[in-house]
Amino acid sequence: MTPTEQQNLANDLPPGTIWKILVAEDDPDARILLTKQLSGKPELDVRLAADGVEAWKLYQEDPPDILLSDWMMPRMSGLELCRRVKGLSDGCYVILITARDALDDKVGALEYGADEYLVKPVHPRELLARINAGARIRSKHLSLAAEGRTDGLTALRNRRSFEEMLSYEMAKADRAGKPFCLLLGDVNRFKSINDEYGHQVGDRVLVAVGAAMTDALRKIDIVFRLGGDEFAAILPDCPYEGGVNCLARVKSVVAALSFSEMTEAVGISLGLAIFDPTAPVPADMLIEKADKEMYEAKRAMKSVH
Repeated sequence: MTPTEQQNLANDLPPGTIWKILVAEDDPDARILLTKQLSGKPELDVRLAADGVEAWKLYQEDPPDILLSDWMMPRMSGLELCRRVKGLSDGCYVILITARDALDDKVGALEYGADEYLVKPVHPRELLARINAGARIRSKHLSLAAEGRTDGLTALRNRRSFEEMLSYEMAKADRAGKPFCLLLGDVNRFKSINDEYGHQVGDRVLVAVGAAMTDALRKIDIVFRLGGDEFAAILPDCPYEGGVNCLARVKSVVAALSFSEMTEAVGISLGLAIFDPTAPVPADMLIEKADKEMYEAKRAMKSVH
């Protein structure tokens, strides 16, 4: 394939995104060949696995957009790997590669959930064309998924996304042995703000609070609007002391917000809980602990006023 042909195929990828590709292939020569065929394209971030077990481990640590897997591998076949990946329902595009080209094999692969089926030897142009097609489909999936997981007012992630990400971070913390923190927040006197200044001002307050929380936290932290005036933030790889510092920053930044229509400052009551992988608790207990601290903070605020 000429450099021009390679560039034309690469340009077919949806723009502005790095597409994560996980290659599972037990044959070292085939693995090297696939790597060469996918190399030199900045849109593709390629990781390699020597068999299905290693691929499944890498998948759980950092799910790719596209899985490119050999069918016949030791310890875990490509079919079993495909079955596990599709069981997660995260929209990963799976391409199975094999020397088996019988109709029953192709049908079997598709029945296991594979999105594409390529027969060895795979021509580089066909491989890149399938990768491009997978990236376009993945792009549409991510767009639709984002719509269902985004709060329409603040553009933050919503409650559905929060529940999914909390489950994911708990599993990740268990594997890595590193704690993370959960923040829950409730805007002070929000009902009074709506009653006194109107819902348009109330909406502006919610948007500003969400933006302030995002600015106050680290880039890896994720802020959510759970509904009404309730917010949350998941702080990955964060010990309790770090969570306390994050809480203080959020409280300070929100308190600094001002609105021309309002005479008083905006405040937020916050609660903090830590997920410790050495003594794990269920998600509802983690939320309950942060929720309890948040309402204690709100009661303390009311007693001062």
